Amino acid sequence: MKALKLKHPAQEVTGTFRLENLGPSFFEAAPAENPLLDVFIAGIGTVGSELLRQLEPGGPLSEDFHLIGFCNSKLALIHEEGVQQASFVNRISGQRPVTPTRWPSIVAQLIRHREKSGRGLLFVDATGSREVALLYLRLLNAGVHVVTPSKIANTMPQHFFDQLVAPRENGALFRYEAAAGAGLPIVNTISTMVQNGDTVLRISGVLSGTMTYLFGELEKGVPFSEAVRKAYDEGYTEPDPRDDLSGEDVARKCLILARTAGIRMERDAFTAEDQTPEDLRHAPLGAFFDGLSAYDELWKKRVEEARAEGKVLRYVGTITPEKIEVGVRAVPAESPIGTLRGADNLISIRSRYYQRSPVTIQGPGAGSEVTAQGVLADMRRIADQLSRNTATGS
Repeated sequence: MKALKLKHPAQEVTGTFRLENLGPSFFEAAPAENPLLDVFIAGIGTVGSELLRQLEPGGPLSEDFHLIGFCNSKLALIHEEGVQQASFVNRISGQRPVTPTRWPSIVAQLIRHREKSGRGLLFVDATGSREVALLYLRLLNAGVHVVTPSKIANTMPQHFFDQLVAPRENGALFRYEAAAGAGLPIVNTISTMVQNGDTVLRISGVLSGTMTYLFGELEKGVPFSEAVRKAYDEGYTEPDPRDDLSGEDVARKCLILARTAGIRMERDAFTAEDQTPEDLRHAPLGAFFDGLSAYDELWKKRVEEARAEGKVLRYVGTITPEKIEVGVRAVPAESPIGTLRGADNLISIRSRYYQRSPVTIQGPGAGSEVTAQGVLADMRRIADQLSRNTATGS
């Protein structure tokens, strides 16, 4: 099955189809002989559809995971015998939603399924919905594991984050690697350092593959307006590129990493440097794109001024126990950050044990495929943890 080709999908669930209209082939996928975890995927845009592909029978994840349901903006399916996602892709065209989706009902059904089956259950949230994020605690407290690439839950008030990551007697785990680093193991690295008794002193670097790509195009002489449009067309930006230009995406990632490192902070404690022209911040998307050309010369001048000093522009986040700073910085062109190309991210983590030589992580930081890999890594970690618990009888 090919992944759904939706560059900027609307992923929040709003409706459902009648199951009886879908036919028996939805339920053809038999569970693996001894699956460690049942899986429900909420949101099957570009990231969710890649997960579905890897969960197909015979796929790389089919031995450890048993897909029992999924949903998109029009349809929700849950079936304990397993679902055949290829049937969904083939049949969704032309169908009409008949009743509004009620997320509390879906969550209640998943919890009942877990209690009845006796198997572990993993809820993957790829919707980007605040409504869904607010249901994580109910799922976790009922013993359902939660994995998400969304930044919503992790950047809610500190006390909510504390509850998400708190150890539970039922063993339910909350994982969010892809929320901060796409497919890069940044969250896992920081978590391991803290768990081993280390103290994080400073985290700095580039956390937006989109902005790396944008500044790379500007360095080639591409006008600002064309560079933004190109990044959008290539699928590197959010559905509205202003979400990237505003710096909010980087600010949220920095807050997530800070909290992972044990630094207690709220989002309103710091600002992010907004690169969106003020007169275009609230314009319709088409008008936003049309108006960008008025700022081409300004950005050309900024790039040339940095180049005259042997520097390049990068959108940098810096985290210390005292503060978070997010904005455009002129950095030496030959520095590790200055040499970034494409949509790469680079993060440097300096700690009590790694002061002279910080831990550095570099790689692609944007795109649905690498984000899906971050989600899959979390799913694997949970499965591995359950396997170890089973082996030790804990």
